[in-house]
Amino acid sequence: MAETQSDSARPTGPVGRALLYCSFLLAVAGGLLMASLAIMTVVSVIGRKFFAAPVPGDFELMQVGNAVAVFLFLPYCHLMRGNVIVDIFLSWAPRRVQIFCDAMAGLILSSIAGMLAWRAALGGIDMFHYNEVTYILGIPIWPAFPFAALSLALLSLNAIHTALRDLRDCVR
Repeated sequence: MAETQSDSARPTGPVGRALLYCSFLLAVAGGLLMASLAIMTVVSVIGRKFFAAPVPGDFELMQVGNAVAVFLFLPYCHLMRGNVIVDIFLSWAPRRVQIFCDAMAGLILSSIAGMLAWRAALGGIDMFHYNEVTYILGIPIWPAFPFAALSLALLSLNAIHTALRDLRDCVR
């Protein structure tokens, strides 16, 4: 909200650079996963149209793959301030107030992402113990959960980092 086009979202400190590096790696993995899913979809559509042989379980693979990819993108998106922000409520406020509200929102996001990471980890453990599988292919669902938990934990750390950076900028 308080970021302007000229402000740099890229972290400069050692902690910020480490978070950026980890977030970037997850985003690249998400991009490679999405590209793989796109190729699989093209192969499935061509196979269905011309050979009456689509990729078996393509819908299941798309569902699980897209869910994982979205989680992998979240930490990098937040760290680079790529989230959609509606600032109609604070557009009238002074810049320091906007920055302070951004920091508070970051702390709230951090706590929510942390709780979701915790629950995703427990959900993955439950899926493993109950041997939950997809309907058509019978692929175990639990391997998707560690990616979600890891991404949400990194998102929580990134949100804390950006909130602290905003608070520091607010008091300057």
